[in-house]
Amino acid sequence: MKKVLGLIIISAVLASPVFAVMPDSFSVNGKAMIEYSKGLAGPLPAIDVKLVKKTPLLFIDVEMKGNPTAQSQGKKPSGQAATGLLGAGLASAKYAIVIGICDYPGTSNDICWSDGDSVNMYDALTTLYGYDPANVYLLRDTYPDHPEITDGAATYNDILQAVNTIRDKEVAGDEVVFFFSGHGGWLRDENGNTIDAEPYDEADGKDEVIIVHDSNEIVGILDDTLRLWFSDFETTRIAFVFDTCLAGGQNDVAANGRVVSMATGENQSAYVYSTGDSTTGELGEGVFSHYFVNEGMLQGKADKYDHGYRTNPENLGEDVVVEEAFDYAKANIPPYLKVRQKPVISDGFYNDLLL
Repeated sequence: MKKVLGLIIISAVLASPVFAVMPDSFSVNGKAMIEYSKGLAGPLPAIDVKLVKKTPLLFIDVEMKGNPTAQSQGKKPSGQAATGLLGAGLASAKYAIVIGICDYPGTSNDICWSDGDSVNMYDALTTLYGYDPANVYLLRDTYPDHPEITDGAATYNDILQAVNTIRDKEVAGDEVVFFFSGHGGWLRDENGNTIDAEPYDEADGKDEVIIVHDSNEIVGILDDTLRLWFSDFETTRIAFVFDTCLAGGQNDVAANGRVVSMATGENQSAYVYSTGDSTTGELGEGVFSHYFVNEGMLQGKADKYDHGYRTNPENLGEDVVVEEAFDYAKANIPPYLKVRQKPVISDGFYNDLLL
């Protein structure tokens, strides 16, 4: 009976529309709150911006847990990104912007009790990969009760300030990580949205957006704006990670020397692994980030190849490269979600990137 009920639930999930929750629209004073920076036009004209919510799992495939996957059996998953060969040597200096939002202004767009994806990524960078905490900008929820594990709220201005601060410091040969977990969205691209007179991937008539806030209102950062923010970085060693709906549209930031790991295809929803628990202090996680960061990096489960940089044999996560973490996450997305959430990667880094 339980198996029958499970199949019914799975069928219902798979039969529902691509966007599991009807998108919301938001605007402030008649203008979409998507801002350009560095001298470009200010807020875009009044265009409906569609917020696509991360969706809690309706059914957990308990029987699947503990069963061997293609990754754990040592088989090469289809479209594997990791080569097993280490790319360019370790970076001179390392910087990161780690963003996680569960608590949006109001209550209708909240994802979970409190974000854990950004905390896990911060822990991975600082405990496994040698990042100086002073060079990691952790921007996340300060409510309900975690002001001690953030450098500030994940507001538009704080994110832009962190990008500008790192841009002023980084040089060729350094390493930069940009991690975002939260809602995604899109808006209609009615004019080609050219930047510097050069059009970018708008053939589908849409621009993708990561949804942030300004403490009081929901705002967004356009994919073209992110590309522009990073366009004059000197280093060619940058890892982007997006755990949002529509994440596959964030490949505008792709370039030589960059790895862009995206939780979903361009028109897919992202799902929530856990909404957390305020009584136990458990923090919420996205499905992609759970496997990419928590299991893949922190627990070392993505460590398929020994790249020779492991300093502590008991700490497997030290040797997990970005591509291995991506392959592990892609291989371990629950089977009934894979037609709804299929991670994609744009890898412009030669061989494998060890953070």
